Order: sequence, then structure tokens, then C-alpha cells
Amino acid sequence: MGYCTPSDVRAIIKTTLTDEEIESIIETSDAYIEKLIGPQSTTDKLVKRLSILLTARLIKTRDPNSRAIGEYKETHNPIRVWNREIEEILGAYRRDLRVV
Repeated sequence: MGYCTPSDVRAIIKTTLTDEEIESIIETSDAYIEKLIGPQSTTDKLVKRLSILLTARLIKTRDPNSRAIGEYKETHNPIRVWNREIEEILGAYRRDLRVV
């Protein structure tokens, strides 16, 4: 089971991709997460957010006609905003890994 679902992703990006295509992108995003910070709990809300953001970023680059919606609908460059949020979340996990 992935860290997020297609419906989670659709809350921040409107796309013509099918749920199956989004699920495939989620698998890629989740593999990236596990490569960077190791396997995480599927109930961790920050990891879910990270998966959503990574997936939305990949969708936006794959489907340029997609557009940010929800909390990001007024953002002129959602990828820049998503990149900043992704780095903030990853930074928090990297700090936790150093403490252990």
C-alpha cells in the first residue's frame, strides 16, 4: 500500500491522467521516499504529504496541461512551491536520522 492515493493527489492537481497512471507515479514517488529516508509508517501524515507533493510534481512535468488546485490554485509556479515543501519535509527527516 502506498503512502497516498490518487484521490489524495487529485486534491492538489487537476489532471487527465487515470487513477492507474497516478498509482504508477505514486509507486515511483514512494520508492524515492524509501530510498532517501527508508521505509516509513503508512500512517505518518508528513510522509503522506511528501508522497502527494512528489507525485503532483511528477504529474505536472508529465502532463503540462495539468493545473494546481485546492490550496495551490493561486500559485503561479506550483512546482517551485512544492519543491520548497518537499525539501522542508525531507530536511526534517534527515535531521531525525542524524540524531539516531
